[in-house]
Amino acid sequence: MEVTPEKISHIFVQFSEGDNEAFSFFYKYFINDLYAYGRSLGAKEKHVMDAVQDVFLKVFFDKPRFESVKHFKFFLFKSLKNRLYDFFKSKSFSETESIGEDALNFSLKATALDEIIADEDRAIIQRKIEKLLSVLSPLQKEAVYLRYIHDLDYATISKMLSKSEVSIRKLVSQGIHKIRKENNVLPLIVFIEVLFSKINI
Repeated sequence: MEVTPEKISHIFVQFSEGDNEAFSFFYKYFINDLYAYGRSLGAKEKHVMDAVQDVFLKVFFDKPRFESVKHFKFFLFKSLKNRLYDFFKSKSFSETESIGEDALNFSLKATALDEIIADEDRAIIQRKIEKLLSVLSPLQKEAVYLRYIHDLDYATISKMLSKSEVSIRKLVSQGIHKIRKENNVLPLIVFIEVLFSKINI
């Protein structure tokens, strides 16, 4: 069944009123995006899933108020990132994990384009995408990812990354400019769609 924006809005009203089925819906609706974002921050699968569970438990028990679905999504992403930072900073975590200065730096890796690219072309295109990604800083990758894949507005991303809205606009603009400058294989929009629909997170 297709989930329309109207359906989402209706369920969000139920969710805001404390409906448990609506809560379960949004858990299922957002979990893949949250998992992908957490893995792209460099966290291991078990830590991402622990952090996601913690975030949703907070929502369930504390029942914070949300102005809209977009506000809720921002809360989930920001809370997940903060929770993963807490994991990295905790003594028990640091004693068992190797943590470098680039912990939670955003990273994307393109792989497995099986449904789109023929076998003989896949390795060539994959190397090209990897090269395009390499010209972006972790912050530029994250800003582009949040803007174009999760459709967050600049104001929301600025809160996510603790940067001014002007800085976020500049990061996204510079990132797209770098990709366009390097890219002579795929049209920009096709590159973005192919890359982010098949990211290995």
